Amino acid sequence: MPTLLRLEDSLERVRTGLESRARRISGRVGAELASFVGRPGKMLRARFCLLLGASLGVDQDKREAAARAMELVHTASLLHDDCVDEAEFRRGLPTPSNVFGTPVGLLLGDLAFSQGLEEALGISPDASHHLVTAVREMTVGELQEEFLKGSEDVSLEAYLGVVSRKTGALFEWCGNILSRLSPCEHEKADPPRLGCAAGILLQIVDDIHDFTWERSVSGKDRARDLSGRRLTLPGVLAVRDPRTREPFLRLWRSAGENPSAARELADFFESSGVMGKARAQGQEIVGSILALARALPCREEASQLSDFIELMAKREF
Repeated sequence: MPTLLRLEDSLERVRTGLESRARRISGRVGAELASFVGRPGKMLRARFCLLLGASLGVDQDKREAAARAMELVHTASLLHDDCVDEAEFRRGLPTPSNVFGTPVGLLLGDLAFSQGLEEALGISPDASHHLVTAVREMTVGELQEEFLKGSEDVSLEAYLGVVSRKTGALFEWCGNILSRLSPCEHEKADPPRLGCAAGILLQIVDDIHDFTWERSVSGKDRARDLSGRRLTLPGVLAVRDPRTREPFLRLWRSAGENPSAARELADFFESSGVMGKARAQGQEIVGSILALARALPCREEASQLSDFIELMAKREF
């Protein structure tokens, strides 16, 4: 249990650092707008970063700075996503783009990214350079997803390729930088691979929750990807199976006129076994992550990282 307590202390310092950044810019843009930049959500990325850094023996200050950079860049991507999706809610609160308009939402996203880049510069010039590369890959993934919007024939390979960029690239950056900072002997390619896989896993879990969670639990509109005409993992698996393809497409095509489409699709995914296949895909990735985690040099912390990955795969928060 002492390792867990140190993790919570680190998380509190990361949170305090994000709040401090918000205060520093509040005099220029106002406290209300600044709060959107420095307000983290569940801090899953920060937890992952801190645990992976500890598993590699990375200096505490450096891994906490990397965690803050991850959270800030993630916040930037959410602020931009909410503009693209015209989302009304995020984390249970109205989105800034909904309250203040799309231009403000986009500019806040830019501001959050600049803050994340500044955090990375505090780690090393190398860290900031690689963070720019990661954000480029995230943007490419988002663009690829946008061009696939409305398509009824998205392959599993195409889906995983998009997700590895859109969500996995930031986790991969974390693994890459922490690997470079580690004073311990380890296979240098493993932490970036582990990070990318963790990002893909997180996206798969979110895709499942998009259909299974109400807004009161998730803090955002249910089946938002459905309204955006995007095939996520459950839909991709449904269209690839001749047994479920046509029933799924009938429901998916009727979503615009059917206010209960999200619930009907969630029921269909469960009853047809599609959601079980999506969960199995996630578990397959969990296995690959745990195999990489077992090879990390600091065994006690690596064990806690493994516990966190398993919790993230079946999370109900």
